Amino acid sequence: MNTLLPELSSLSIYINILEDTAVKKLVGLLKLIRDESSNSEELIKAYSEVFAALLTNHRINLYQHIEDITLQDENIFTLFCEKGKIHADDPLAKQAAAELGILQKLAELSCTEIKNIMKDRFSGNTEINRIIDNLPDWNTLCEREPNTQWDADVGSRILWHRKNGAGLFCKHVFFIYDGASQTLSPVKNPDPITLDRLYLVDRQKEMAVKNTLIFLSGKTANNILFYGDRGTGKSSMVKALANEFGEKGLRLVEVPKRYLSQIPKITSLLSDRGLKFILFIDDLAFGNNEEEYTALKAVLEGGIEHRPDNILLYATTNRRHIVKEKFSDRRGFYSDNPDDEVRARDAIQEKLSLSDRFGITIVFSSPIKKEYLQIVHKMAEDRNLKIDPVLLEQKAMQWEMAYNGMSPRTARQFIDWLEGELDLSFQ
Repeated sequence: MNTLLPELSSLSIYINILEDTAVKKLVGLLKLIRDESSNSEELIKAYSEVFAALLTNHRINLYQHIEDITLQDENIFTLFCEKGKIHADDPLAKQAAAELGILQKLAELSCTEIKNIMKDRFSGNTEINRIIDNLPDWNTLCEREPNTQWDADVGSRILWHRKNGAGLFCKHVFFIYDGASQTLSPVKNPDPITLDRLYLVDRQKEMAVKNTLIFLSGKTANNILFYGDRGTGKSSMVKALANEFGEKGLRLVEVPKRYLSQIPKITSLLSDRGLKFILFIDDLAFGNNEEEYTALKAVLEGGIEHRPDNILLYATTNRRHIVKEKFSDRRGFYSDNPDDEVRARDAIQEKLSLSDRFGITIVFSSPIKKEYLQIVHKMAEDRNLKIDPVLLEQKAMQWEMAYNGMSPRTARQFIDWLEGELDLSFQ
């Protein structure tokens, strides 16, 4: 413990760890212990603040907290690991290993030892010693023998970061782009939809999965436009792909429509990462007076900058041609003025060209009654709902007539309601 503070001062790769609130509080406690002039109130308060900082981070154990923040730290070492540009014998990896060894010492600090030092300082004060004895133990994990030595296991960390990424990307799969701050905000409670819960879309699923696997393998894949009626599972398909392949290095970044003009900034932000990213645009459609579609068109194909190999674009739309077209756009075709005809034809071709620039278009159709009821039965079976099949179908048809028509979304909403209703009936 005597050399730990100078060792922590030597950190260079993992220096960000020292800015963590719980680590700051712990370092403050160690400094007070070293200071012979510190009083009992200062020490007790500093000890308790370490636990309070851990609780703020939803942790109750120091060892686990420090282990997690070292894994989640974004630094030159973890970024090189993510991109596969480093090995265990590299000088940078050796320095990282040495710093991890220091941080493990910090993570293994014994609460019992710290309390004993504090009690020795105030050995003549029985009441203070009683208070110290009653302080919470915020590091019970350090009492057991650690499974690994962090400095000796740097090779495993390199592989872990290569698979899971660095910084926020190793903790989250779903992100939303915030154009105001030009940053990615992690989605902490993403939709848990999985591919096996998407029914009667096997052909669409096969194409989307195959293209995504090609992308993850490092080969050239296509941007995809998911087109079809509302509620047919277009967005759910994209989110299910992210859930399926998140462990293989896929990350999903939703780009709100109002920030489409910033797509070049997003690609610049992500192009140098070692993971694969799908930029997701939901419910894509443009009016005649909107300019964002020109920026999107350039990213899809035809811009001066090549789209990075680790980025694809998946978009959903209810419109086949995405850009709204009016009959007034065609008036030049009926004019005697040849200039009007050229302008009209150019305008229409520009509108149609955007959807053509997606390499793959996957079509989703609303289910007919038989298919809708099949989906309802599948969902009820997955939820293990105990209900007569005839009654189930009767209720499902009543629901679709009262609400949103026959679609997978309507079926899910009905099953959600039915599950709650059945639970209430058994109370």
